[in-house]
Amino acid sequence: MSDCSTDIVIIGGGLAGAALALLLRKRRAVSVTLVEAVPLPISNEVPFTPSFDARSTALSAGTLAIFSQLGIVDALLPYAADIDVVHVSRRGRPGFAEISASEENLSRLGAVVENRWLGRVLLNAVRADSGITVIAPDKAVALTRLEAGYKVCLESGTELVCRLLVAADGAESKTRDMLGVGAEHHDTGHAALIANIGLSQPHKGRAYERFVEDGPLAMLPMTDDRSALIWTGPRARIEHLLALSATDFLAQVQEQFGQRLGTLKSAGERVTYPLILTRTFAQALPHAVIVGNAAHTLHPVAGQGFNLTLRDLHLLADKVCAAPNIGELAPLKAYVDARVSDQALISRVSHWLPSFFRIQTGAVSHLRQLGLIAFDMLPAVRSRFARKAMGFAND
Repeated sequence: MSDCSTDIVIIGGGLAGAALALLLRKRRAVSVTLVEAVPLPISNEVPFTPSFDARSTALSAGTLAIFSQLGIVDALLPYAADIDVVHVSRRGRPGFAEISASEENLSRLGAVVENRWLGRVLLNAVRADSGITVIAPDKAVALTRLEAGYKVCLESGTELVCRLLVAADGAESKTRDMLGVGAEHHDTGHAALIANIGLSQPHKGRAYERFVEDGPLAMLPMTDDRSALIWTGPRARIEHLLALSATDFLAQVQEQFGQRLGTLKSAGERVTYPLILTRTFAQALPHAVIVGNAAHTLHPVAGQGFNLTLRDLHLLADKVCAAPNIGELAPLKAYVDARVSDQALISRVSHWLPSFFRIQTGAVSHLRQLGLIAFDMLPAVRSRFARKAMGFAND
């Protein structure tokens, strides 16, 4: 058994945990230990090759600005596809809305990058920082509350003593449970289907959010003439789409999406997951904080999940590193108080939009279409919405 003292222990070495470690080190010379349950690849040994079936993440312009502060955005962009325009429409109804980078005086609204590459860039930066220790594979099995921190017992027998413990180990967080913090899990009865679609014509940086009868269907630009499809709807409908042959599935996507990207050429591997929304009952305790999917999960409409988390982590690093004593409750509580309105708004909108667009008839349907048209005709309103979605506004 070995014993090690460190300022901050982050349980969970995924995208959120790695990003937080870098943000903390950017602001203060703290020692950070990152613990991950699965083996982490030695990512800079093998050249990166994009995969047709790779899962991807949409990064907002605000997220890219934070990554620029960390000095990693130039490494991300060569394998990312810019989002220049976002087009929103409802199938079978008139009216649409568009948000463009040029209208917002930005080089891009965001970018879509394969998760493997995003993870590699973050991990390379983590490993290049001598102030960050990575322990993987290993996991926390017990916590002991100390007067000014925690003792974390790992499965390997290693014991870590820290001033701040961070739970970043996902929606089913064991660390959150060991801290004695509960969470509510709302099963929406819906699921998401993800697949990459081969295109017959360039997407020109256009992202589409199309509301069809059962739920939203998003097509996000990727490299190599691909779009990332995220289709959500009732679980039975999604299971039906999963069971179709590749040809029939592609025909279904084409019928619902239309010809905006020409004739769709091919569909990659399909993956589905249930939409179970999680919200923790507390995000901060003395000397402990809960972040990422362990704190909140969202409906994937508008791709706000990771971007919301990174805004959380950016402020958390500021509050933690500005405090005289790392881990004290007041700065952690100030972080939660400052972020709760953004978290609540994004959560409500992500949950409300799909239901709103599923309404087929009546006054609500007509008002919705008028709203889309008005949104497209009012640049000030559109710009305000765009800046919020990109993470440049907290109101």
